[in-house]
Amino acid sequence: MIRKIAGLIVLILMAAFLAVACSSELTANSPPTPTLTPTETVQPSTTAPDVVKEPGSKGFLWKISGGKNPSYLAGTIHIARKAMYPLDPDLEQAIEDSDFVALELDLTKVDKKKTLEVVNETALLTDGTTLKDHVPEEDYEKFKRILKKSILGAGASAFDNYEPWYAAMTLESLPAMKYMLTDGIDEHIAKQAHKDGKTVIELESMESQIGIFDEFSDELQQLYFHQTVENAGLGAVGIKQLLDMWTLGNLKLLETMHAQFEKEGKKSMGKLFDDYNGKFLVNRNVEMAKKIDGYLADGEKGTYLVAVGSLHMVGEQGLVSLLEKEGYTVEFVE
Repeated sequence: MIRKIAGLIVLILMAAFLAVACSSELTANSPPTPTLTPTETVQPSTTAPDVVKEPGSKGFLWKISGGKNPSYLAGTIHIARKAMYPLDPDLEQAIEDSDFVALELDLTKVDKKKTLEVVNETALLTDGTTLKDHVPEEDYEKFKRILKKSILGAGASAFDNYEPWYAAMTLESLPAMKYMLTDGIDEHIAKQAHKDGKTVIELESMESQIGIFDEFSDELQQLYFHQTVENAGLGAVGIKQLLDMWTLGNLKLLETMHAQFEKEGKKSMGKLFDDYNGKFLVNRNVEMAKKIDGYLADGEKGTYLVAVGSLHMVGEQGLVSLLEKEGYTVEFVE
């Protein structure tokens, strides 16, 4: 069963840094989480799900100028439904025009066996303790009940040798399983790039992605686990709203989502939020911006498309802002 869950890690870790709480009503007690199931940070009424009827999706695309090499930024999500294809013509054209495609990870090349090995190296408890020793008893009992009723039908004992972050992340991944037969947006872009013979660049590694969780303090892991089991019932609704948001491609909605991410995170996580936000977004944005700058200023000649999770794009420390501070002109493609 653990091996089956590990197959989800490829999808889970990549994304959904968009996956944060959708409204103050839904997130009064939940943190902005890194995995697939929480929802975006907008009021449910603004997502206008009944508008999302026609096939296709707009997504988020920016054009970058001012460097030696022309380029694009694409904000992705890491799951999708069939009706979201084809993508917006501007985004498809950006993929076609690019000589180099830079992704967080190339999901077409991830080795699931290696992923499981890395997870076991980082998530396994090796000090003789079990999961129950690291989380409140009430939370553990809720976790056990939820898993038993889930699609996995698993018992909590299957996770007794794993740290709280892995158990919580697995729980959050469950509502996303129904979408696994459809390529996520970033995986679609990767497959198209390979098909067209483009050079695919990885901005991060599976080890660094998993290492984010392993760097959690005991206090942060406990909070992550607690709020995950407390809000486990919101996942399916959250995913639908996330998909609707990306389909509409409304930039103001994305910016509102990021603002709510910070507001609700500070409210629900207190002093731990800065550490959490630093690990999941800020530090990664800084490192990615440095690499992007290198490609645009001194990289091999050609057009670059950088496609990473949409939440990386916005905010004062988002990629758009960081690249503008380096002197680039970054324009949203309406």
